[in-house]
Amino acid sequence: MQLLVITIDNCDEFLETLAGLKAHGMNGIVFQSTSLKHALLNSSVDAAPIFGSLSKIVSNDFESSHTAFLLLNDDMIEHAKRVVRRNTNGLGKKGVMFTVPISSYEGIEE
Repeated sequence: MQLLVITIDNCDEFLETLAGLKAHGMNGIVFQSTSLKHALLNSSVDAAPIFGSLSKIVSNDFESSHTAFLLLNDDMIEHAKRVVRRNTNGLGKKGVMFTVPISSYEGIEE
């Protein structure tokens, strides 16, 4: 069993990817997320001098993104990755996808 984590910056591609995963019987949880850069630019915490001056130059017109977490059997991981790649035409700089091995879990059953 593995946890597949997917973040895609483009909202339309993210939703298409979720629809593709759902069509293949995969389910998960989606959380709203934001990049570290966006979080720092919109923070009221005093930034380090270099970040403080950068935040004055860079505009804050970032869109929040979403991150999906799917708990999948090992035999479904590669299939899920293909769905993501197909819906995003390759992730490139659009987002990130990674897996984490899960040794046990409790809760919602299929």
